Amino acid sequence: MKRTALVFAAALMTSPVFAASDLCDVNLQKIDDGMTTAPTLGEPMKSEVAELKAEAMKARDAGDEKACIAASGKALQMMKAPGDGGGSGSGQ
Repeated sequence: MKRTALVFAAALMTSPVFAASDLCDVNLQKIDDGMTTAPTLGEPMKSEVAELKAEAMKARDAGDEKACIAASGKALQMMKAPGDGGGSGSGQ
């Protein structure tokens, strides 16, 4: 019984590490897919997204999953709203 509980506890403790790694890889794949299927991205945007992707890959290779997720998530946000100028005001 104790061994089963120990194995179960160990499995629960390691699952978030794999989830973070998976999220990083999934985000990087989404960036790749978006870059090939989104012809509406302008050149400055493509360069920024490529830089963020490179930063995310470097962080992933260094074992820093949080930095990978942050950089890849930022790149995905930029790709979702390419027409946004960053302004949220209504002009009043």
